[in-house]
Amino acid sequence: MDTTAPSEHFDVLIVGAGLSGIGAGFHLQQKCPSKSYVILEGRDCIGGTWDLFRYPGIRSDSDMFTLGYSFKPWTEPKAIADGPR
Repeated sequence: MDTTAPSEHFDVLIVGAGLSGIGAGFHLQQKCPSKSYVILEGRDCIGGTWDLFRYPGIRSDSDMFTLGYSFKPWTEPKAIADGPR
């Protein structure tokens, strides 16, 4: 008896749902709409470093206009983001 699960095929595998993984998925949808993809994330939450590290005083080390996405642009007046409080 075969007990292996059926396999799925994706054209692209993205590992991690942090800033880069989410951005890669968005760009694939825009630039290669015929390609299938999956984003695998090992944690229960998306966000990568920004979700994982939550210590007092954490903030971005780059301006958020550069890190922002065209589908969700940074609109805050400060260019450097503080971490969650």
